[in-house]
Amino acid sequence: GGAGGVVRAKNSSRVTKWDVARGMDPQGIPWQSLDQTRDDYRATRLRNYHNYTNVGDEERRAPQEDLAAEIARHPVRTGGRYFAFENNARDLHSSIVHFQLRNLVCATTAHDVFVTHSSDIQHYSYLTGVCTPVLSLHQLALCRVQVSTMCVRGSIVLAGGFYGDMVCVRVPGDLRGAQAGLAKGGSCGEVVCCERITSDENAITNSIVLHESSSGALQAVISNNDCAVRVMDVETSFTELSKTEFDWAVNYTAMAPDGKLACVVGDATEAVIIDQATGQRVAECDKHHDFSFAAAWHPGGDILATGNQDKTARLWDRRMWRCLATLSGHMGAIRSIRFSSDGRYMAMAEPADFVHLYDVASNCQEVQELDMFGEIAGISMSPDGDALFVGIADRTYGSMMQFRRTRSGIFSDPDSAPSASERSSRPLGYTSFLPRPEQPAETAEL
Repeated sequence: GGAGGVVRAKNSSRVTKWDVARGMDPQGIPWQSLDQTRDDYRATRLRNYHNYTNVGDEERRAPQEDLAAEIARHPVRTGGRYFAFENNARDLHSSIVHFQLRNLVCATTAHDVFVTHSSDIQHYSYLTGVCTPVLSLHQLALCRVQVSTMCVRGSIVLAGGFYGDMVCVRVPGDLRGAQAGLAKGGSCGEVVCCERITSDENAITNSIVLHESSSGALQAVISNNDCAVRVMDVETSFTELSKTEFDWAVNYTAMAPDGKLACVVGDATEAVIIDQATGQRVAECDKHHDFSFAAAWHPGGDILATGNQDKTARLWDRRMWRCLATLSGHMGAIRSIRFSSDGRYMAMAEPADFVHLYDVASNCQEVQELDMFGEIAGISMSPDGDALFVGIADRTYGSMMQFRRTRSGIFSDPDSAPSASERSSRPLGYTSFLPRPEQPAETAEL
């Protein structure tokens, strides 16, 4: 252990890529001493895992066979090797307080990650092996608050709770210096704001996204079970800039890279696109069969991904709002979607066991599947796109898994890597899903 409230990981609590090369399981599961093999247990999980849905078969717009046909129209090849296992911090445990909400992990560098554990939000450094509480709700006498979602950007950590609670702390730039003076049970974050943003009885904060406006101001986009999306200005003590209401609980809101549009998903089959300046509906993407809890924009701005409890993610063309592809999970709902900052890869997380990494440059027809065991509290790509973090919430094998981008994950053909000038001349996030400038739109690949 460490001094005060700082916890230093023991060497034995981390599994490294070198351990795995010597035959150790990445999660530290001792298969050799268990009564079944990994393959047998995987088959059991696939057979017995129950996917939660809100829309019954009799209410679905189309039979399950039609959805299977849509998935089959976009064949996907497995076997990609874009990210490789690097480390697993087995003493860094995640907590899930609502089984449908899985945005509880946030990376700020390829080595630094924030995670929700019980009533705390903790920072962990893979370089130092030190875990530091940055927000402790018990310390703030907010014992009734349960963290349902969180987001980190720069020095700002923002947490949402079950009753419309919102807590914001500012993390010191020098975490090492702050750690030295930590009292036992304390946290090093400076509380900036602590309030309830709604008095509605059904006021779970489902997601929080921190983004910069076109003017550079940091804004919080908060999706709530009270059927509203609120945009609040972080720098002016969370002044409410806008509130857009819907007929259903809002589960997630994804901001387009240019900040002009937002995709709103919730307890409905449709994903609604709204104009951020006016709050007006621009389009509806309505092909899913159940409720949605995930959405993400490609950094290039022309592709939108939505994740649904029908076990699929759909890719949409922003210019025509048509569905480009339907991508399927193995066991359950698609709870989280993240794009790498360069737009090359899309990570798609199921509620447990599987994270799918799609190569966008292949029209998402090539995928790497990360196969693990345990409920997934959240996934996060580092801002530079070099690392992927997966939080596992499990009583015995809970941990934080770190994957690093491989050489083949940077360039499909290492010998034909583009020069710096060639890279800079390419449009950000270009993908052949969309037509080249000289092609008419109706000839777009898919």
